[in-house]
Amino acid sequence: MQGSPAEVAGLPCPCSDRRMLRTLQRSVPTLTLVAALLCLPAIAYAQAGFDSPEGAARSGIDALSVGWSSLANGWMLLDMVIVLLMSLVLGAVIAYHPSTRSRLSSLGELEQPKTFLMYSMVAAVVALIVKVQPAMAFVIFGIGGLLRFRTMVGEAKDTGRVILVTVVGLCCGLKIFIVALPATVIGWLVIYVLEKQVAGIIVVGGVPEEKLREATVAYRVLISKSGCTIVGEQTKFIKRQFIFVVKAPTEFSREDLQTQFDRVEDSLRGKVDWERL
Repeated sequence: MQGSPAEVAGLPCPCSDRRMLRTLQRSVPTLTLVAALLCLPAIAYAQAGFDSPEGAARSGIDALSVGWSSLANGWMLLDMVIVLLMSLVLGAVIAYHPSTRSRLSSLGELEQPKTFLMYSMVAAVVALIVKVQPAMAFVIFGIGGLLRFRTMVGEAKDTGRVILVTVVGLCCGLKIFIVALPATVIGWLVIYVLEKQVAGIIVVGGVPEEKLREATVAYRVLISKSGCTIVGEQTKFIKRQFIFVVKAPTEFSREDLQTQFDRVEDSLRGKVDWERL
């Protein structure tokens, strides 16, 4: 079987060059991470001071106490907590801007603030790490590339949790426990609060156009009575459907609400589609 004209003539094939270039581009994040990880032991070794004559004599309990002693400094611990909380507060100011919250029409827009808050906290932890050890910026860059191009972590908010866990692990590896412990506790509380309510979209279609407004009111009342909060609403007259973006408490029962929908008057009843919730 003959090859391409370029290969027959003994010349390099352009398509082979393109494939090689794409392979190299995909390999850059992984190679960067590997190189950074190879340097990590030396960085941590130097940070602990073991490359100096005084540090070489350090052993036993002294070596184990590296990083833990800073936890006894109450003011420093308070400073770390304030930094993390301030990142969340200022991030929330942007994430929950009233101009964007009043125009919610999709589940992705409803979940966006969770992503913003997680990323704001991640940025604060990264800044604290780099402040202690500037060389760790290369390690974080490599890990970020690996997560971006090689890791399937689902939605953006899940990516935020993965990155937070990663940088907390870096803090532990560098024995920066004064950052790792507050970040873990505050991160756990933030996730608990953000995920305490479930969210979803309820789409009702197939309602006669002349009954669309009346049906919207009927379904809105049932959704409110079920304990859900309607944070966004949209009516599409052309498609003869209306959409509710809702938040529900943890004890919410989708089956119970569907039972209420099935009891709606026949002339107002439509086909209900659920997204999440």
